[in-house]
Amino acid sequence: MRLGRHPVDDPAAMSAEVKKTARSFGADLVGICRVDERWIYSHDRSGDPIVIPPEYRYAIVIGIAMDRDAVMTSPAYASATATGVGYSRMAFTIACTAQFLRNLRYGAIPMGNDTALSIPLAINAGLGQLGRNGLLVTPEYGPCVRICKLFTDLSLAPDGPIDFGLTDACRSCSRCADACEGEAISSAREPSFDVACPSNSPGVLRWAVNADRCYDFWVRNTAACSNCIAACPFTYGARPNVG
Repeated sequence: MRLGRHPVDDPAAMSAEVKKTARSFGADLVGICRVDERWIYSHDRSGDPIVIPPEYRYAIVIGIAMDRDAVMTSPAYASATATGVGYSRMAFTIACTAQFLRNLRYGAIPMGNDTALSIPLAINAGLGQLGRNGLLVTPEYGPCVRICKLFTDLSLAPDGPIDFGLTDACRSCSRCADACEGEAISSAREPSFDVACPSNSPGVLRWAVNADRCYDFWVRNTAACSNCIAACPFTYGARPNVG
């Protein structure tokens, strides 16, 4: 054990303290899972290999809720403002949570969209499920959240994935696809292993989103778009009829 490390006799109790602390720094959702190497990027944006030491076995995944009213204005600029504020809150919350772990003399690797895929880790940590819109959909906020995470060598008790009926709901609901001005979201009833663009990883059962079309609309709109978030019934607490 590293000199001066806070002893952990009960990983479940330690997990509860970590979650409480992350919420005090601004997290709206917090979950824990084991690090899955499949979700770690092979290289960073500079082309350098990403290497995570094997002792970093746990991921703390944090959800930051965005301003629903602002998101509902999409594709107007107010929606993009909600996204920007969400990213700013992400940076503050994940940096403070990482420093909390370091003060306990444990390692912490904080990250936003970099280093590893956020959505699979969030699913493993029990924050939500994957929606037709290609986003994490949570029971509390729908897809109206930003995700950040950190890897740590602190011993924790992982959470498990949840199922609140989202896949069945998405089968019978295509509001996000109808609202997508870039025509990037599939309206097929069933998910599949098909890919829609080079950005999609193969071998995943889901409704693949054409990220190229999505980004093309962002460029034409001259601002970020959140139409699929605004259209999702789960964003404002409603549930579509399943059947």
